Amino acid sequence: MREVITIAIPALFVVGIVWLIVSSNKRINNALTLASEVLGFTPVLSKNIFRKKKIVGELDGYDCEVEVYTRSHGRSSTTYVSFFAYFPESFDMGLKINWRGEFDGDDEYLTDLFIKRNEELVEGSKKKLRRLRVEDTFVNSRKVLFRKYYKADEIVKTMRDVLNLAKAIK
Repeated sequence: MREVITIAIPALFVVGIVWLIVSSNKRINNALTLASEVLGFTPVLSKNIFRKKKIVGELDGYDCEVEVYTRSHGRSSTTYVSFFAYFPESFDMGLKINWRGEFDGDDEYLTDLFIKRNEELVEGSKKKLRRLRVEDTFVNSRKVLFRKYYKADEIVKTMRDVLNLAKAIK
């Protein structure tokens, strides 16, 4: 009897973890599908838990994308949800504002003007848009996939926040 218990407990633990992963995958796929319907995007989803999941489309003349992916870090991994809004035209300044808020650009004069016009806007947006990144061609916010992003309305809200920031940047 003792041998059965020593085998059954680890087996149940493994089955529980597999069940948790599969059910989480189904929930994020459902949330992305509902969000894509609300936003009018095209879902590119995979039932495979290790593949990227995307919804892509256009809002107000801006190409937009929501992507869910997993990154490995040695023995552990983290799943992220990333929101992109692509500018209709590139700024062509070599502009990069990384998630730490560090500004960089090819043309110092133009980059300085851009920073003066948009620094307050970008800094203010960092509170609700985590890991905010702005480049010549896009605005991106990346977040760790928490339980709240299993809800379609939260995905839609964050996508619209990223889009509104992209529209406000001049």
